[in-house]
Amino acid sequence: MTKSLSTTESTAILGVAGQNVHNGNFRADEFLTELKGRSAIKKYREMRDNDSTIGAIMFTIEQMLRDVDIHVKAADDSDDANKEKEFVEQVLGDMDHTLDDHIAEALSFLSYGFSWFEVVYKRREGLSQNPKKNSKYNDGRMGVRKLACRSPWTIDRFDVDQKTGDVLGIYQSVGYGTGKNYIPIRKSLYYRTTSINGDPSGRSILRNAYTDYEYLNNMQSIEAVAVERELAGIPVARVPAEYLSPDAGEGQIAFINELQSILRDLKFNEQGHLILPSDTYPDKDGAPTGERLVDVELMSSSGTRNIDIDPIIRRYKDGIANSVCASVIFLGSKGGGSYSLSKSSTDLFLRGLESFITQVVDFLNKQIVEPLWELNSLNPDLMPKLVAGDVAPHDLKELGAYLRNLNGADISLADQHDIVDALLHNAELPKLDRTQYEESRGEVKEAAKPAVAPEPRRPTAQEEADLELSKAALEVLKNETS
Repeated sequence: MTKSLSTTESTAILGVAGQNVHNGNFRADEFLTELKGRSAIKKYREMRDNDSTIGAIMFTIEQMLRDVDIHVKAADDSDDANKEKEFVEQVLGDMDHTLDDHIAEALSFLSYGFSWFEVVYKRREGLSQNPKKNSKYNDGRMGVRKLACRSPWTIDRFDVDQKTGDVLGIYQSVGYGTGKNYIPIRKSLYYRTTSINGDPSGRSILRNAYTDYEYLNNMQSIEAVAVERELAGIPVARVPAEYLSPDAGEGQIAFINELQSILRDLKFNEQGHLILPSDTYPDKDGAPTGERLVDVELMSSSGTRNIDIDPIIRRYKDGIANSVCASVIFLGSKGGGSYSLSKSSTDLFLRGLESFITQVVDFLNKQIVEPLWELNSLNPDLMPKLVAGDVAPHDLKELGAYLRNLNGADISLADQHDIVDALLHNAELPKLDRTQYEESRGEVKEAAKPAVAPEPRRPTAQEEADLELSKAALEVLKNETS
């Protein structure tokens, strides 16, 4: 018979998420050695900073997400809730840096799998000469001075709870012989792409592009060497056999070593000249000949190359872009494609960006807004939250067609003020003037009313008497005729 689950057992943690994550190292469960530990941070930094395709993708993501409107939403419509909403807006605007700058730094968690910020708080006591205390407000509440970035390559390891696997903080290297800084999680803002396997370092979105990046680098190097050899040729030197024999003298060996160094560096604008002896071989009678003792020439390949390396390089670049659903950056570069295909690719990419900015906002709500409420002992029922706007503008043509279809189905949204406000916001138009709008709507409704037929006039008493007399006369005339 199966044993019933007890309360004590239900709250206990019995297993672990990953095999090696308890040691706090980066990517401890990674099977590629070069992507384990701090070497992973070094490799992802190289990929981000050296590759044009990855650089274009990350630049596009950063610039698009910096432009997203992040606003504060009140807990309800009460005055107290709106007051606390204003407090959070003040905190975000009273930091030493802008929220946009922080988001640009925070997005590094996409490249490295995580990003870490130390939250530096301050007491809001008004303007001060001390930058640590300076604030635009003097209500005495605790605010945020700055969100200080702690670069991934400065972090030595994570502090991880051995039982639960929860991240407790980080140990940061601060230089040779100066020890390590410890920053607890309770004083930090910690972004992570995913918590798969319980890995505290997350997972870089560039991980799946690693293989393509390595092959692309190799192919580009081969291409550069091949082009150089095709255009400049390979230097070849001919020297007397005695210079290469085991019995060569010290001077001859030194000459060969110097010549090798010259040939290795013989490139345009690097080794621009070459000095050779003018001596020639004598003939059998001792007379000089036209054959020089030492000769150098550039040897080029015969025929033409049959391998076109450009499609290979393009394939690897496409693989890198496809690994993060960013193939949209190559739209039109191949001279073909359809509108429906481009729209599908763009929509997929934008949907991914919406997920990223939603992650950022969720972390800010959890690790900035909630600690502020705890530090200031505020009412949790009045706690607002940050909400991200749209990543890209709406297609007004499609939205207009949808509204026309609703109107055709006799569904009118004109009296829904919140919906009208949202539509105006999507079109980047000013907010609705409720009073003027209501007056205009009233005039439209009045003009649309159908015309009412006037009530028939009731006959007077004299007209009724005349009518009865006429009926009697007609009846008499009818009887006489018959």
